[in-house]
Amino acid sequence: MEGESGAHVRYVAVARLADRAPIAEYAAVDSRALPASLFADKLDKVLRSGRVGEHARLTITDHDVGAIHYDADPGCLYLVVAAREYPQRSAFKLLAEVRRDFEATFADEVATARPGGLSRPARPLLKGLVDRYDEAAGGDRVAAVNLQVEEVQGVMAANIQSVLRNQDNLETLLDKSDAMRTEAATFQRSAGAVQKQLWWQNTRLMIIIGVLVVILLLVIILPIVL
Repeated sequence: MEGESGAHVRYVAVARLADRAPIAEYAAVDSRALPASLFADKLDKVLRSGRVGEHARLTITDHDVGAIHYDADPGCLYLVVAAREYPQRSAFKLLAEVRRDFEATFADEVATARPGGLSRPARPLLKGLVDRYDEAAGGDRVAAVNLQVEEVQGVMAANIQSVLRNQDNLETLLDKSDAMRTEAATFQRSAGAVQKQLWWQNTRLMIIIGVLVVILLLVIILPIVL
């Protein structure tokens, strides 16, 4: 049922907390889509739920009517029903203006007004505020879209910076890899030279040992022969 109404701001009410009586109400939607009695029933449930005592300001998502926002002071509850996608900050700005203008106009009548007794005299005030904030919903949606675009741009910029940092790290790794390859080639050449030097040393040692063996044999054999 909530999706059948095209209005962004659908209902606004002021209720006296002392006896839980709605003293002023205005419904901005066609009663065939969302009957005024349905809004009144939601207001009554909020007043009797005990939530007002726990939370002076609250937003409640309702399947039937949309989003219910309320703001309360010690004397009155100010409530607005809007579409679910309607910006919460706009709903509470509307409630702040309703509270300010209603108190300025009807402060002397709040305590003694009969249930619904201020709906007719307050209608121009409530309707004017509802119409203004309903028209402003489009601008708020544009602002929300712009904010989302800015957030996406920020994420993209952060990703680009991350890629650039990773590229710098990759270049550093490549430089280190080249240096390691150069060091490995140098080590291999040095190892080859050392191995060759050791081979020549071993060869010379074997030659010297061979010569000494021959001399020793000559020293032993020659006296016997002679």
